[in-house]
Amino acid sequence: MGRDIPLGRIAGIKVGMNVSVLIIAGLNAWILADNNFPILVPGLTPTDYWVAGVVGALAFFASLLVHEVGHALVARQEGIGVRGISLWLLGGVARLESSPRTPGAEFRIAVVGPLASAACGVALLSAAYVAPDTGRWDLAGTAAAWLGTLNLVLAAFNLLPAAPLDGGTVLSALIWWRTGNQSAGKLWAARSGVVVGLAMAWWGLQHMGGNESGGYGIWVLAVGGFIAMNAWQAMRAAPLFTALEGVRVIDAMYASPPIARAGDTVADFLRSLPRDTHHQYYPVVGDHGRVNGLLTADAIRAVPSTHWSSLRTVELAYPLDRLTVVSPDEPLLSAVQRMDSGDVRTALVVDPHGRTVGTIDPRALQDAVTARANT
Repeated sequence: MGRDIPLGRIAGIKVGMNVSVLIIAGLNAWILADNNFPILVPGLTPTDYWVAGVVGALAFFASLLVHEVGHALVARQEGIGVRGISLWLLGGVARLESSPRTPGAEFRIAVVGPLASAACGVALLSAAYVAPDTGRWDLAGTAAAWLGTLNLVLAAFNLLPAAPLDGGTVLSALIWWRTGNQSAGKLWAARSGVVVGLAMAWWGLQHMGGNESGGYGIWVLAVGGFIAMNAWQAMRAAPLFTALEGVRVIDAMYASPPIARAGDTVADFLRSLPRDTHHQYYPVVGDHGRVNGLLTADAIRAVPSTHWSSLRTVELAYPLDRLTVVSPDEPLLSAVQRMDSGDVRTALVVDPHGRTVGTIDPRALQDAVTARANT
């Protein structure tokens, strides 16, 4: 969420939005105010239509937020921390600190989002039904009906059994529950996602220029392409998930990384660094022994060597709030999923006493997969 525009907190959960939300909200408001509402409710002023269009467009993203808050609140009930909620071009995402440990938890977290959207849809359609059909009340009812119908469509769409949609996660949870194999569930959900995404993209491509699709062909093409690409990436990652099942973090981490002191310059740290070290990530520790960042070899190489003597390690390090912290006994598969949802694809391994005992990065994961394949 580092690039998001912050919107505040809901139930203690940080909420942000991508700038693309403003663009789509503006486009929706223009379509509603300049085309849809004047046709459906004639006889009102342009100001009335624009107010209804802007409110309707913003209410649409508010309903998406309700969907993601549902995911986040149920995840917290399952004992999973929530990094935050981000709204963007094609909807939103609740960023969880870890993956569900049981298929039941995964099912409940996934299904609550579409249920929240369906509830919003029913409530809005009910409000539209009882609204008077005259003047501005008619306009308000028409906007509520549009938004309610859209929420029901989104609820049904999200329940399609295709990764990365909620329905794909539901399918994955059901297969996991039935077979006891989490990787099998993810693989089948990814395969389904590729099929559904390509089918949507094909339909959208065929109807891009036709009036019978209502001009939505290009949107279906874009969403289908997004689903297919994400599902394909998940399908390619399935062998990694299989290889990492049963492996703990302690079995794959790079142990005892060199420590960088926050008050030292980069040059001081490099002089203290063992020449034969294979480590590429270095915890930065403050005066009281607490880790407050992570320095990387890539970050050091990106800075001209003439600046090393004046630049402190803490100034070049990733701050702690952007890092993933895992425990040595945690399943490696869970740690990988947490890393993938974070800003930095590296995790600090901290023992129960608060000591940093290792790091996990993509190279360590590859070493773990290779070692597992050779056993």
